[in-house]
Amino acid sequence: MFKKTAAAILLSFPLYAVPMAAHSAAGPVVAHGTTPTMGSVLTDGAGKTLYVLLSDSKNADEQKAALAACDKACQDKFIPVATTGRPLGLAVIPGFLGSVKGASGAEQATFRGWPLYTFADDTAKGQVNGQGFKQAAYVISPVGEVNRAAPKAVARAGAAVAKKPVDTALMPIGQEKYAATCAGCHGANGQGAFGAALAGFARLGEDDAFIKQILIGSGDMPGFAGAMDDREIAAVATYARNSWGNEFGGITPEQVKALR
Repeated sequence: MFKKTAAAILLSFPLYAVPMAAHSAAGPVVAHGTTPTMGSVLTDGAGKTLYVLLSDSKNADEQKAALAACDKACQDKFIPVATTGRPLGLAVIPGFLGSVKGASGAEQATFRGWPLYTFADDTAKGQVNGQGFKQAAYVISPVGEVNRAAPKAVARAGAAVAKKPVDTALMPIGQEKYAATCAGCHGANGQGAFGAALAGFARLGEDDAFIKQILIGSGDMPGFAGAMDDREIAAVATYARNSWGNEFGGITPEQVKALR
């Protein structure tokens, strides 16, 4: 129902830059952007992806979980989007723009009530390294919908990425976890059932995207960040990437830890 309502709102509001004098020299603070892996998102004026933190959620349980998962060091990676009064927007719904005083007392841009942040580890346009970070940060769409999906894999041009060696100790652990949690949807032999077939599925070769898919989930697939530790998720990923004819190389617990 929300998607239909959001679409109706989008069609009923003109998308244009709000001419606020305080920002006219600096350009837009919030803009409509597109990323290769998450589609349409909000960006800042320089094109960097914007995020919301669930620690700002009005849902008490959601806020509590986010605060427990994302400590001060984690939250410090997210930089509040500064503004003076109502921010200038470009190709976004003007009525969704606003501002709020952040924890430091400085004004911060908001969209549909959500305070907005950039992520310190995003260094270029289109990057979404903060998506799902510690299960506390997510991109927001130009109609104000928090997008909790895992980033989609994107084909890489040029030379193939070198495969990481397979830790054979992880394979039996991965096989056991796969049988218990994944086989019902993806098939005992990766042939697919309710979920996608994993045998011969090229997207499994995208390390970060596949890890985040397991951690966060998307669509009908739940995330397993809370059900499995780093080694178990690395084991499941390694098993799926190197079974049923797949030869995509290993995943390490360190890779999983970096993306939680």
